[in-house]
Amino acid sequence: MRNEALGDVAKVWLYAAASVLLGAWVSPLFYNAGKALAEVSAVKETNGPLVWLAGHCRTADFPEFFEVAIVVSAIALFLPFMEWLHGGRNTDGGKVGTLRLPEGARARSGGQRLRKNPRGLFHLATGFIGVTLLFSSLAAVLLLAGIFEWKNAGVSLRWIVPKVLMVSVILAVVQEILFRGIAMGIFLRAMRPAAALGVSAVLFALVHLLHPTPQVNVLDPEASGVGFELLRKIAAQFSESRVVLGTLAPMLALGGVLAYARWKTASLCLPIGLHAGWIFVNGLLASVTVTSGRQDSMLWVLAGTTLQQGLVPLFGILIAGGLAVRFTSSADAPETPA
Repeated sequence: MRNEALGDVAKVWLYAAASVLLGAWVSPLFYNAGKALAEVSAVKETNGPLVWLAGHCRTADFPEFFEVAIVVSAIALFLPFMEWLHGGRNTDGGKVGTLRLPEGARARSGGQRLRKNPRGLFHLATGFIGVTLLFSSLAAVLLLAGIFEWKNAGVSLRWIVPKVLMVSVILAVVQEILFRGIAMGIFLRAMRPAAALGVSAVLFALVHLLHPTPQVNVLDPEASGVGFELLRKIAAQFSESRVVLGTLAPMLALGGVLAYARWKTASLCLPIGLHAGWIFVNGLLASVTVTSGRQDSMLWVLAGTTLQQGLVPLFGILIAGGLAVRFTSSADAPETPA
């Protein structure tokens, strides 16, 4: 059983690597298709959704198409990956609500089974509200310190808040199912809890670090292999200790907090709440503010271009981790592995 579980761990990493490599390969095709759509839309009348998509493609740079290509590649490879894991074959009847997870997440003879959480709504709401209030306070401090500045003093949040909230919830649910529901379930089946939490945090951080910073771009977005060029530039950033402290450390901490919340409650409700609050504040802040610092300054290590970067968000994440411990009680303790 342990060899089978370790094989599933390898499959998770191979799936992640295949999604990135396929996305890097097809990203020039996405770029050319997007820019072609923008050109056609500029001279020919199209319907509403295409006008909206063409508008985004017109202003988007290659790194944005690169990210979309990776996401689409991950979606395209997901069903083959699940079949590879023998997902959907209910050998032991285990499932979470109406969501059927692969054997690695359901756990037959070890690991930790996701279970129905009687305090799920409380965990969801408390996690979201707690993180939202915490990081909103940090954002206010950074605004007062002049590190962030308002894009437009008269900006209205009336339309921004519902949109950002909807996106935050959707992203949090999808990512928690993938990272904490499926991947971490497999890790818990193959490893001790501490190791599983660590590996889950590393996977989460590495995937999110594929988001290029504004300073990372390519000269010729139509060149062959340009997606791999951008991938090399993203990887090269992490030879600098400043970038490691400012970007990698916060994402590792966030991945660790979310993994702990999933393990402590044997449920996805608390990590979804915490994650949605984190995305919501960052999305809202990005919509109404700009940073006054440069990435090549040491001030960026303290607070980067968003609340996803820097030592200030790292401090906030550690506080959120402490709150996650307080949100849970002895009644939330996970099942003991067989």
